[in-house]
Parts: sequence; structure tokens; C-alpha cells
Amino acid sequence: MMSDLMAMFKNAIKEAKLEHLKQKDEIDWINTDEAKELLNIKSKTKMQQLRSAGEIVFTKYGKKIKYSKKSILEILNKHAKL
Repeated sequence: MMSDLMAMFKNAIKEAKLEHLKQKDEIDWINTDEAKELLNIKSKTKMQQLRSAGEIVFTKYGKKIKYSKKSILEILNKHAKL
């Protein structure tokens, strides 16, 4: 029961974050930490795997990597369970 409540709470937070990102169209690029948080990913290795597989749109300038919010939202919608 407590785990169900926690899952609902986490889902509500994720949905609120997604809605917030949709409203901020003026800034399409987010950093690695923001992308990991949104995707609920802990490791940089998993982010590298997503980049290598072409599942996520990114850009790199020097050592800085930025991710497209739009591509992250598409991944989340693609894997959404109704």
C-alpha cells in the first residue's frame, strides 16, 4: 500500500515535470543532470548508451553535452503505460 502511494506520488511529480518542460519551449536544450532526472536514470553510462543507439537527440560543444527536451519527451511518451 505504501509502495503504491509512493509510485503514484513519483508519477505525479514526473507528469508535473513533463508539463513544465512542455511549457518552456523557448529553451529546448537541457544538461545531463536534468536529462537523467527526467528519465529517472542514475548513470552517465546509460545516457551514453542512449546517445550511441540514436534514441536521444544531443549536441556536444567541447566537453558540454546538451540533450533535446523534445526527444526526451518522445522517449517517455513512447514507453508510457496507459
